[in-house]
Amino acid sequence: MKRRKNRFYTVLVGVFILTIGGLASLSSEEPASISSNNTRNKRYGIRIEKFQVFDSIRNRLIPYALYSPKMKGDSIRLVIFSHGYGSNYSKNYLNYSYLTKRLAEEGFWTLSIQHELEGDSLIPTFGIIQIVRMPFWIRGEANILFVLNHFKESNPNLKIRSIDLIGHSNGGDMSVLTAKDHPELIRKVITLDNLRMPIPNVSKPQFSSLRSTDKMADSTVIPPEEVCLNCGIKIIQLKRTTHNQMNDEGSRKQKKQINNYIQKILEDRL
Repeated sequence: MKRRKNRFYTVLVGVFILTIGGLASLSSEEPASISSNNTRNKRYGIRIEKFQVFDSIRNRLIPYALYSPKMKGDSIRLVIFSHGYGSNYSKNYLNYSYLTKRLAEEGFWTLSIQHELEGDSLIPTFGIIQIVRMPFWIRGEANILFVLNHFKESNPNLKIRSIDLIGHSNGGDMSVLTAKDHPELIRKVITLDNLRMPIPNVSKPQFSSLRSTDKMADSTVIPPEEVCLNCGIKIIQLKRTTHNQMNDEGSRKQKKQINNYIQKILEDRL
């Protein structure tokens, strides 16, 4: 009887060891599978550099961050990002890292500009908004052009294949203005819930806009559906993302959705 029990326990231990070994083998295979997926959908390592450039004509300091992919080659795709209004919060240009880092990982050199400085006048909330805020958008446009020129002068060996603008809210308004004034420079514009500056009825540059669930743009901002169809303007209604959840404060799921839409637009897959 004891011999039978001993044999039983011996077999049980053997099965247990084989089971553990099989699980360990399965676990060791998972990284290889993940690595294979990463090979098919290549992501680059990135560098993050911060700059403060001075525009002597306007007597204005302009901080900006450069998110660049670690990749070989001298031909690049450039994105210029403009943050939403933050009541002169000095690090607002760093508050969209979920987006700027992802852009660099996908191969886009990305400039994120700080548009508001301590001591600046706060944007007006009364009056005809498109008129009283126009000086702030013009200042943002000047910031974008100055940083772009600084980047070109600092990197004379880089050939810029395309320039795309992305902006949230007030930053989206100034991005639309910049593209409207300089269509020869810009390939695509993506706004994250801009509310005031009308998107022009044109096909070049190509305009797209991701819309929140809780803010309504002024009546002139979004072109009529027929115009959007004729001009290739893409209006994307997000289902569960509010206006203030479009920066790093948003959830992981919200950030993923925004990033996915932006990548599809930039790569002409939407």
